[in-house]
Amino acid sequence: MPKTVSALEAKNRLGSLLGYVSEQGDEVIVQNHGKPKAVIMSYAAYEEVQELRGQKQRTDALERLRQLHARTEARNQDLTEEEAIAIADRVSHELIDAAATRGDITFERDGC
Repeated sequence: MPKTVSALEAKNRLGSLLGYVSEQGDEVIVQNHGKPKAVIMSYAAYEEVQELRGQKQRTDALERLRQLHARTEARNQDLTEEEAIAIADRVSHELIDAAATRGDITFERDGC
């Protein structure tokens, strides 16, 4: 169970709190005016939190892409595969040309 300390106590006892976190493998919640404001945790626990945060971001992005795909598919049911490929080609060329114009990318075109 995490230990809870005031901000003043955390300031005055930082070294011993770091030792507690390291030895006990538990967190210390730092409060200011009775409200939680920060957590002192081991670096390993922090890395776990970062990894979980990254996984959640990837999961959320994948879900947004799935939703976009479903909306796009529903709106374009009357397109043939050839028409869809032609639109995708046109849009990708426009994006590449815009990036090249901005100087974000450089390339040589075949036969131009």
